[in-house]
Amino acid sequence: MSQDLQISQKVIDTYDQALRPIAEKLSFELPVQAREPAGFPSVLCLGNHSSGKSSFINHLLGEDIQKTGLAPTDDGFTIITHGSQRESLDGHTVTSHPSLPWKNLERLGPAFLNRLKLKTIPNQLLTSFALIDSPGMIDAIGAANTREYDFAAGVRFFAEKADLILFFFDPDKPGTTAETIGILTQTLAGLEYKLLIILNKVDLFQNIRDFARTYGTLSWNLSKAIRTKDIPHIYNIYLPEQRTQETLHGSLGIPLNDFDQSREEVIQEIHRTPTRRADNLVSDLLQATKKLILHAKLCSTVKLEYRKLQFKWGVISLSILLAGVLATWGATQTWPGWEVSAGVGTAGLLATIAAWGYGKWLRKQFTSKLEEWAFLDTLYADTFRHELALQDRGDLQAMWSGMRSTTRKTFTILPPQSIPNLFSLRRSIRRMESLLEREIPKLRRQISPHPPMDDPA
Repeated sequence: MSQDLQISQKVIDTYDQALRPIAEKLSFELPVQAREPAGFPSVLCLGNHSSGKSSFINHLLGEDIQKTGLAPTDDGFTIITHGSQRESLDGHTVTSHPSLPWKNLERLGPAFLNRLKLKTIPNQLLTSFALIDSPGMIDAIGAANTREYDFAAGVRFFAEKADLILFFFDPDKPGTTAETIGILTQTLAGLEYKLLIILNKVDLFQNIRDFARTYGTLSWNLSKAIRTKDIPHIYNIYLPEQRTQETLHGSLGIPLNDFDQSREEVIQEIHRTPTRRADNLVSDLLQATKKLILHAKLCSTVKLEYRKLQFKWGVISLSILLAGVLATWGATQTWPGWEVSAGVGTAGLLATIAAWGYGKWLRKQFTSKLEEWAFLDTLYADTFRHELALQDRGDLQAMWSGMRSTTRKTFTILPPQSIPNLFSLRRSIRRMESLLEREIPKLRRQISPHPPMDDPA
């Protein structure tokens, strides 16, 4: 445990010394782990409503802690942790409590805190990790607009802190809800290594054909949402206490022995949560470094293009001014009197002002276009054209897909003229690339192998 704490401190020091200085200059938001100590291990449960998240938590703890039902039962997040007695705290108390590591949740706003709860349960299992239950994903297109708080921001906060993320699906909605796709493709981008995909309630299938059809639909949807070469492993499970009388007596359904084993595999992964902590800290640092490098390279392209515009129209304005001066001088030598010379000089000055003004307008247009999705995609393609041309870089594409919205927000508050100079940016990029090549692998090697945890049963 002491070695895990040492690695945790080294990770925090790396954030502070190597990433934070350039991140602040580029208005890049580092993950939660960079802002506070890693804290207690935790497991985050996500999924469509009625997919069985709360029921699974109750099954895991062996008691009814969370409300369950076919209709949505809650629209907020619930943190379930160990305590000497049963107690429930509201969100405002949770974030203001000095001994609880949730202060940064305040930034999600009062509407979010009004729907946040913390439950303390005298359950021995919770001495090793905390559980976080979440609201079910909503079917409607534009579902984010039906909530009074930023659901995706809440998911991202808990996902960054979590050491394991369980994503539940059920036979009725195998990955087709609007919010589900957005959470998988954007909110959880870069955190796939923490993710377990679970198809729950397989005991409801009346025959193997129905199971195969639903499994295929879920696999197809995941292949569109998660941009990796291989589809993540899907754990097919059911909860024995949730079986209907018909399936219980065998008049319906499919053989469930293999699904019993799959459920136990998920539970074993949950028990391993504390041992995943050091690995996840280093993996989070790795992902944050890669994202910041991508962001810094994109900012470098923006700065370069802005400087090109600035230089081009600066040279044009100066050339027109010099031409005007020479024309004025020539006019004084050719025509007596000052009228012609004054006219030529005035024309040259006006042309210079017009060229300078047009260049300024072009730079303003360039800054405005940074808020356009198509223009950002073009800048991304230009920045990484060599990498994308040499091979299929699915990792870059997936990372960019998850960063597009935050990058757009960055350029609304970071104008091109405020981006550090190109020499400073390139030096910072080289420093971060050195982190990827040397220091982060060194941290990874320092993580001692943990023996597998015995089955508590």
